Amino acid sequence: MMRRVLSFLPVLVGTLMLMGVVLANGRPSVFTDTDDYFVEGRTFAYTIAYALHLKQPDPPPTTPEDIADAKQAAEDLHMSHTEIGARSPYYGLLLYASQRIGTIWLTTAIQAAVGAWLVFMLWRAAAPGAPAWTAYATEAAVALGSSLPFFAAFTMPDVFSGYAVASAILLLVFWDRLGRVERGALALLLGAAMTFHTSHLLDVAAVMVLAAGLYRLFRARPFEVAAPLLTVFLAIVGAFAASMAYKEAVKLKTGDEMRRPPFLAMRVVADGPGREYLRYACDRGASYVLCQFKTLPLDDSQDMLWSDDRHKGIFNVTTYENRLQMEREETRFVLDAVAFDPLGQVVASVKNWGEQLFLIYLDDPLKNPHYYLTNAYWSTTNLPWLINHAANCGRDHWGCAPRMSVEGSEWLYGILAGVGLAIVCWRLCLADIRKPLLKRRLAWDEERTRLVALLALLLGAVLINAFVCGALSGPFARYQARITWLITAAATLAALSKLPARVSLKLPAWAENLRALPLVQAVERRIDPAFIRFGMVGVAGFTVDYLVLQAMVQVFGLNAFSGRLVSFSVAVATTWLLNRTFTFRHRTSHGPMRQAMLYFAVQGAGGLANYSAYSAAIFAAPALAHMLAIPLAIGSAAGLCLTFVGSKHLAFRAAPVIGPEPS
Repeated sequence: MMRRVLSFLPVLVGTLMLMGVVLANGRPSVFTDTDDYFVEGRTFAYTIAYALHLKQPDPPPTTPEDIADAKQAAEDLHMSHTEIGARSPYYGLLLYASQRIGTIWLTTAIQAAVGAWLVFMLWRAAAPGAPAWTAYATEAAVALGSSLPFFAAFTMPDVFSGYAVASAILLLVFWDRLGRVERGALALLLGAAMTFHTSHLLDVAAVMVLAAGLYRLFRARPFEVAAPLLTVFLAIVGAFAASMAYKEAVKLKTGDEMRRPPFLAMRVVADGPGREYLRYACDRGASYVLCQFKTLPLDDSQDMLWSDDRHKGIFNVTTYENRLQMEREETRFVLDAVAFDPLGQVVASVKNWGEQLFLIYLDDPLKNPHYYLTNAYWSTTNLPWLINHAANCGRDHWGCAPRMSVEGSEWLYGILAGVGLAIVCWRLCLADIRKPLLKRRLAWDEERTRLVALLALLLGAVLINAFVCGALSGPFARYQARITWLITAAATLAALSKLPARVSLKLPAWAENLRALPLVQAVERRIDPAFIRFGMVGVAGFTVDYLVLQAMVQVFGLNAFSGRLVSFSVAVATTWLLNRTFTFRHRTSHGPMRQAMLYFAVQGAGGLANYSAYSAAIFAAPALAHMLAIPLAIGSAAGLCLTFVGSKHLAFRAAPVIGPEPS
């Protein structure tokens, strides 16, 4: 059991790395649609609670004001059913349940943990011969070298686009390297992620088709690939069935059909050919509802859908009946518009696809929450409640601005994507892959073939997502940046495939000359390498301590002192696992349970010094109670030396070496 727990340490470390980036940037972020998902999730949760008799419906309103409010709420719900079909109740349930327990920080932690687990699974399946430390390096590369942390902290289903694709690729490429529980977990995650948004289902369906082509190219035997293909197909069917079941349940309960806005019709109109066809057809007696709006600019699909300006908006400002009719007419209108100018629509779609490919920077995840807290409409929704329960933005609401800028992300992730693609191309061009690939001599059961399939599907998914989102919905940075972490993962795994099982890193000549200096050698002789590793683990423990402390204070309402007792205990458990695996890797004199008890005792002794220094700092300077990182650092430094000596010579004391018996 302990060995299994320790084998998943990279997942814990990866989660902490992702959360660390979120913390460095500020806090989790929301979007306008977050309110829709929250409302949908709350409605879903209440429906389940009513059915299970866990919650009783509110009594009917009696006062005129309450009756009027109830009627207005019913009308709003009725109107929302024309668009809520595009908002997943299943993601809404995840959002609602997690924020009720631990605010959107818990939502972020869950999304980060899922991402860290998928990165670990990709590493384990794709790099079986790589050194163990490279699991941590892979987690670090994705956490620090991609946009994944920002989308893990974005309370929208966007991050599950990449998760769905990664789950499908693991099943399709590495089925035989996965255990039954892992296959089941990946299939469940895949199905859930596809219920979170229709674009995720389309991405996975296209990836499955691409994988089928690779099976044929690499001469995979049918019995090898039947199970993974069937599993992914059943996950797609299950996700589609779950979405339809919810829509039917809403129809039975309210009589309304859950529909989605006419995204595709607005896309075709904004592209140009659809706009020309609309004006042409309307002038000749066509009866489309859109004919009422033919004199508007019709050049921006987002304005047409969501603008409240009647000089630009259509869907958001029209009547319920017009909305329904537009949704019913969408398929016929799109087919007629494409038939009117097929070449023009193809050109426009390819242009959108190409534009979407290069929009890989962060925008919506970096939006300052000041907007949602002060906007005349959004300040009346659930967004302020979600934001303020995750962080205090101050009296003027400017205190929660993200530290990274949109412009900075444009440069950073553009460069990282370019470097990642270069590494993948370098790996595919090496002779061990290039020559047999060109001669079509790669077989499915070869290690290098699996690597080629993995890289092709990861990069193919990025291309597919650009088409699904760009050509069908319109080019928006968020839609592509959400999935480009797959490029970083592909580049890291490509580089690891050339790494031998045992690696010794050779220092450059200038570094060797520096180490040869007498002063440096004297310092090296006096520094225990285990102390350096112990300090690195301490940094991880500090991060856990800080995150849990913030949760205890801001979420559960504990004060700075009682909250520290909880966070310190969680941090000690985390550092014991890390020190056992990373710092003191020798065989020890104690079993796991005795070792844990001794370690907790040592940390308790060090904790007295730690907690005393922490408390003294706050009492000496009360203002530090609002800047807990400073007294936390003072306390951690106070206990470091004491806990290292106790850990090395007591909890992790090396077992005596028994030499060979004398002859």
